[in-house]
Amino acid sequence: MQKIILVSIVKNEGDVIESFVRHSLTYADELIIADHQSTDGTWEILQKLRAEGLPLTLERLYRVEHAQREEMNRLVREAIVEHGAAIVLPFDADEFLVSDVQSISCRQVLQALPPNTLYRLRWRIFEPALPEQDREQFLLLRPCRRERDFSTGFKTMVGGYGYTHGRPYELVQGQHFGVYLDDSSSVPWTEVPHLYLAHYRWRSPDQYALKAATGWLGNVAKYTRHTLSGTHWKVFFDKLRQGEAAEAQDILQDSEPFDLRPFVVSQTLRYTTARPAPLLSSLMVAAEQVAEQLAETKVLTQHKKVSIICVWTGEDAAGWQRSWRSALKQLYPWREFIVLCLPPTLPEDIAAQVQQAGQREQVSLVQAGENGWAEALAARVQGDFCQWLLPGEEIHPDKVQRMVACILMQETPIATLFAGGREELGTQWQPGLWLAPTDPLLAYHARDVWENLLMRGRYPIGGLSAGLYARELMVACHWLEPCFLGRSPMVFVMWRTILQALAKQECGSDIVGIMQADLCDVPLQVTPQAFLWQQLQWASLLQDSADQELADRGWQAFAALGVAVRPQAQLLASSPLAPEYQRFLQARGV
Repeated sequence: MQKIILVSIVKNEGDVIESFVRHSLTYADELIIADHQSTDGTWEILQKLRAEGLPLTLERLYRVEHAQREEMNRLVREAIVEHGAAIVLPFDADEFLVSDVQSISCRQVLQALPPNTLYRLRWRIFEPALPEQDREQFLLLRPCRRERDFSTGFKTMVGGYGYTHGRPYELVQGQHFGVYLDDSSSVPWTEVPHLYLAHYRWRSPDQYALKAATGWLGNVAKYTRHTLSGTHWKVFFDKLRQGEAAEAQDILQDSEPFDLRPFVVSQTLRYTTARPAPLLSSLMVAAEQVAEQLAETKVLTQHKKVSIICVWTGEDAAGWQRSWRSALKQLYPWREFIVLCLPPTLPEDIAAQVQQAGQREQVSLVQAGENGWAEALAARVQGDFCQWLLPGEEIHPDKVQRMVACILMQETPIATLFAGGREELGTQWQPGLWLAPTDPLLAYHARDVWENLLMRGRYPIGGLSAGLYARELMVACHWLEPCFLGRSPMVFVMWRTILQALAKQECGSDIVGIMQADLCDVPLQVTPQAFLWQQLQWASLLQDSADQELADRGWQAFAALGVAVRPQAQLLASSPLAPEYQRFLQARGV
């Protein structure tokens, strides 16, 4: 059986996204969905659906502007090359594939399609007959109306083999057409029998007002206000600006009642609510995103270079590969990649990935020697700022760009910056500390930050990757080489080294900035070994502290945590670090 994958870009589809996912999985094997900065709960619903175990691959888009052609073709290729799709369905979240024959399912038709052709689907506009009623119910079971005739336009489906092995082409104009890349001529297509798309563009006045307001802003960010693309959003944007409502008759005029229930599989929704998303707050968030991108664009003209340093310690190859992938996904264009190899050689698979990336990026390999690696790293790094990634640390694609812009646009000189992270950590063993401020940005003296970390026994969420560091700071810290025990990184010690160097104002400023942002991905489950390794670092730092009052408060917190984890004593005992940890606990009378 050939694999069928649906790909979609969604933005503010909270009222329909669960119906879309559950219905699409009646005929597709897997869904790849990229959320384009939704503000109405769409992303949260998608995460809950994935947590159920549904075959969802979720991504986030960090570009403000509307970029459907670029991103949708990227998703189509990802579905084929990385996920093995034979047939790819590039749909929007308001498009529901249905059969016009009850005895023939959508999946039966799709399984019979050769994977070497571009297909076209008929398209028909639908709307709820009672838009204000039962909004928390599966959309296709609600009473509806539809256009009497099919729309003049069509939508496409992609045969995977033809897309990757034939004459190169891309989907354009909202996946309505395919064009060859060499001469922009249209790709011939084959019509799919029995199937069509039920297109629910309008579902309620508040839903469409939200789509029009935020959709047009994204369109202007890409094309300017004067454009041939997405002008349907402009019509409703102007209506809203003049205080008028987006009514159904503006979209669906010649309609008839219809009953979709015999043609679809019933679904029970768990996360969809009848409560509409607030228009004003969503519009304000979208406007803030556009304004922030303007500031970041100004910074890009300064060409400040960032060196992204990925450390290979000789352990956790899977973690290193995740870190490397997140590094390569960074949106910031002025960058170089440094692979710091602590063992004598790189494994073949990692070396191959580094070599492949070097064909399109500036990549350097720094090899540790008998005398360490700090001098070699200093000679190779060219960036004004450094972004570190230890194996397993992952950062969001927009992290570097947002942090560089934040540092360079401040009137107060900031020596280093880190993101506060998110509060829900998933486990009490998590060494990451949530420090997200109530204000968008807070500035503290480095000594105050270090005292906070030492007293609480945790460092910023994201570990070393949480921060962005000036090159001068890394020079002052001897490129963190003293913060490794053999090849094992001591992250807590790294933060002490960084903050103590700042406190001495070795970089001209001792100010540390904390962003109100979640820019790092951390594991929800921490192993006993990782937990104890962090605890032992904390205990050693408390022993070395010259501030007795601060150390006493830290030891109290250390002992309290030891009591809290007693139920996991047997699990902790599985780590070879357990005896040393117990020694510290006994010394504190725990």
